[in-house]
Amino acid sequence: MEIALAAAQPPVTQKRLNLFERYLTVWVGLCMLVGVALGKWVPGSVQVLRDLELVQGSQVNVPIAVLIWLMIIPMMKVDVAAIRHVGTRPIGVVVTLFINWLVKPFSMAFIAWLFFRHLFSAWISPAEADQYIAGTIILVAAPGALIGASNFFELAVATAIALFGPGSGAALATVVGVLVEVPVMLSVCAVCNRTRHWFPSDAVRREA
Repeated sequence: MEIALAAAQPPVTQKRLNLFERYLTVWVGLCMLVGVALGKWVPGSVQVLRDLELVQGSQVNVPIAVLIWLMIIPMMKVDVAAIRHVGTRPIGVVVTLFINWLVKPFSMAFIAWLFFRHLFSAWISPAEADQYIAGTIILVAAPGALIGASNFFELAVATAIALFGPGSGAALATVVGVLVEVPVMLSVCAVCNRTRHWFPSDAVRREA
């Protein structure tokens, strides 16, 4: 009987990443090269983009705002029905609050101070160090403050640009953080996929 039921069940198809998702690191790298090339070879185009502000002097750049929202919208999928069950597992909320409000901002501030004030002090000026430190603090603090349990680094980019401007060191620090995120996260996913045989599947757990 069990054999018949097992045979009747449809085979489970493994979901694979599409072409765009699989080579996301490549696309990010190409975009970085295109951006650097435009800045070096067509510097006037960078200033034209910077001048496209919602209101002159507001530092709310229209192209950047549009692109940031294009990155954020796909991730804004909230299971509203699951919110009422949050209280049944409070440990997750406690850990999230602890990490986002106590660990992230202060650990990032310490790391930024160590690198920009000391290890990299021979190559950057104190004023640049201030900008980079501000950007790195805004990077792992701004998302946590705005949406509580997030890693939406794009919000950090928007905050740094609004506060310091698109040409500031703070904005640069947050952008670099976002660009580093993609290859790091894909590397973590690759490690997880290669080591998933270490952990039993749901079917094995049920049989046990």
